[in-house]
Amino acid sequence: MLEKLRKDSLQARKDKNTVKANLLTTLLSEALMIGKNDGNREPTEEEITAVIKKFLKSLNEAIESLEKSGRDVTKEKQEKEILESFLPRQLSEEELDKIIQELAAALPEKSPKFMGQVMSNLKEKYPNQFDGKLASQLVKKHLS
Repeated sequence: MLEKLRKDSLQARKDKNTVKANLLTTLLSEALMIGKNDGNREPTEEEITAVIKKFLKSLNEAIESLEKSGRDVTKEKQEKEILESFLPRQLSEEELDKIIQELAAALPEKSPKFMGQVMSNLKEKYPNQFDGKLASQLVKKHLS
């Protein structure tokens, strides 16, 4: 993923796409800093994904805030699309609900004490493919 970020960043600069170039340059430097701070190494896929998700979270908050004040969010939405293109395909709410339902059905009993087990199974089988907050709500629904 690091190599794809580097190539896309370079291509964006060549294409004079300043929004994409600036975003990817910032993203790259943040991801590389994580590796450098932890023994001067390249960042892992998980670390890069975490940085992208962090960027997306703050961008979503900014979009929400700007929309409330009636300001234009075209640039922010463009940045959001760019960031999402680097993440694995996210499971829809329906897909996630079905998967959690199957995991809950395999448990010896439906009890909230198995929430950790369901969440860890979900993370193991579908890493970085779902929204943790939504998954948590769905697991609670199926285990109560």
